[in-house]
Amino acid sequence: MAGSAKKLLKPMNIGEFAGIIKTFKKNNSDFRIIGSGSNTIIRDGSQIPLITTNHLSQLEFDKSRVCVEAGVKLSTIVCEAAQRGLSGIEFASGIPGTIGGAIFMNSGAFGGEISQYVESVTVVDENGFVRDLSRTELEFSYRNSVFHDSEMWISSCVLRLNPSTPEEVSRKNRAFLKAKTYSQPLTMPSVGCIFKNPKGDYAARLIDSVGLKGFQIGGVKVSTKHAGFFVNIGEATFEDFQSVYTEVFERVREKFGVKLKPEITIIW
Repeated sequence: MAGSAKKLLKPMNIGEFAGIIKTFKKNNSDFRIIGSGSNTIIRDGSQIPLITTNHLSQLEFDKSRVCVEAGVKLSTIVCEAAQRGLSGIEFASGIPGTIGGAIFMNSGAFGGEISQYVESVTVVDENGFVRDLSRTELEFSYRNSVFHDSEMWISSCVLRLNPSTPEEVSRKNRAFLKAKTYSQPLTMPSVGCIFKNPKGDYAARLIDSVGLKGFQIGGVKVSTKHAGFFVNIGEATFEDFQSVYTEVFERVREKFGVKLKPEITIIW
């Protein structure tokens, strides 16, 4: 997360979370839910209040079912599931952020997506009411869900994993993490993949094809390891990010006629 915001609110439980949302909606005030902010870029001086879910951190296992609040980090779920021999979300090894953010964008890697393991989601609506949605109501698709175009916000969810063994799940976790370390700039500060893959192609391939792998403005650089990532090489600003983003978008559009869509959240 880059930049600074006018106000950052940190509800301690789902009741506070619902109350804050209800107040904002009652006053017709804009706001954003950012989870832990791991895939969020914020314009310096943004006036939009932000709500973090970091304190919504309850996690309970009941055999193969996992009841988890929106602020729990994916890495925590991956680790706890491995210890219990529960398989399914090994693909999330090395993905930063929270389960709430993962559901919002239907996070995935190596052919797996979080939507495959979501049984239900508890949401807060614009009136501050808490209700449950089944998986079929969530309208999951590639890096998308019903939450992109609705007045509902994720407070918790239930995952259904598959029984396995701790040894086998841990082996898969290590394999996925090794593959990501090899192909992605995990040791550099970034907000993850910047663009969604267009249908039938890869954003990183298109960016590389227009000669922008390694392209740099200020403190922001297109990764030489994976062109889908922008990395912070030191003192990066929102303006640096915006300039690199615009150059990549325009060059790909001009050469291929493809308008890349952001996978991250950009708060202008």
